[in-house]
Amino acid sequence: MELTPTLILNLALLIVPPVALVLVFWQWLARHIRWTVALTALCDVFLFWDKLFYYESFDLFAVLILVQLAATGVAAFRIYNKQRKD
Repeated sequence: MELTPTLILNLALLIVPPVALVLVFWQWLARHIRWTVALTALCDVFLFWDKLFYYESFDLFAVLILVQLAATGVAAFRIYNKQRKD
């Protein structure tokens, strides 16, 4: 598989928003970090609206979004639980 500019852009768009959201919430809104999962899902829908319902890439894209949401959720809830213990 060849790394095309579109593929690299889509990969960056799948990685950068959740990382940025978790870091922003961790620094300033740690009590509300659970919201990062929902905000990440909204970012994905807005960024990939045209690709979300394209019939050939729907399954792969759905799996990537679910993996991304799971990873964001794990990070957010670990930080939330750590904040609650302190």
